[in-house]
Amino acid sequence: MSVILVILKWLAIVLGIVLGLILLLAALILFVPIRYYLEGDNRNTFVYSYRLTWLFPLLMIRKRADSQEVWCYVFFIPVKRFNQVDSVQKNDEESREEGKEQEEEKAEEKAEEKSRVVSIESQSMEEEQFPKQEEQKENTKKKRKRGKQKKSFSFDTVSSIIDFVKDKRNRSAMAVVWKEICQLLKYISPKKVKGDFVIGTGDPSTTGLLFGGISLCPFVYTDGVQMVPDFEEAVLKAQGYVKGRIRIVYLVRLMVRVYQDRELRRLWRNIKRLNKKEAA
Repeated sequence: MSVILVILKWLAIVLGIVLGLILLLAALILFVPIRYYLEGDNRNTFVYSYRLTWLFPLLMIRKRADSQEVWCYVFFIPVKRFNQVDSVQKNDEESREEGKEQEEEKAEEKAEEKSRVVSIESQSMEEEQFPKQEEQKENTKKKRKRGKQKKSFSFDTVSSIIDFVKDKRNRSAMAVVWKEICQLLKYISPKKVKGDFVIGTGDPSTTGLLFGGISLCPFVYTDGVQMVPDFEEAVLKAQGYVKGRIRIVYLVRLMVRVYQDRELRRLWRNIKRLNKKEAA
């Protein structure tokens, strides 16, 4: 009997340790933030680099500015490499693709010449014998194009969406969606921004309008951000970096709030009904 109790005791200890480790790992995943860093420069040639770290320095995904390879590190030890292409294989593939493109261009030129000769001969015969067939073909083509345009774009669909948004039963749910989106963007927005930007559209009036809209963004007024308008040329030059962090617990809370909200569930049911009506 004592042996059984000892075995049960050790089993309880092992289970407690395992559960404790699971709870600790879950807490780390939920509350330890994922930090991101993005840097770019397109003043001469466009280069960029980024870095994602979690429980630094346990896990890191990194891309350097002077390389196209993405590395995964564990305790600063590279364990996985992505987007690796050997230079020899890359050159061979490029040369093969160039040869294929040249052959395809030659074949297309020959086919075009033959089709031109055949089309000239057929047109002369049709103009002499069947002048009305061309008009009938053009009319059928126009009808097909109109039918395709009606299928791809329908004013009934647009009006139904507008009516759906204006419906009083959906206004409260749309307000909740807008609120959650604003909070999410505010949460995932970078905590630190620094850079120099030169922006111009080539037209002084549109450049002024563009900067009027940019001035409404809060990050413009942060320290380290300098934006210069160019009223003469169409240009976009930027150099800087952004830093921020995201906690998984916020995303979990967001999903729970969205799932528990009655207005959003009702909105989702109304969207399904609208899709069924359009499909019918």
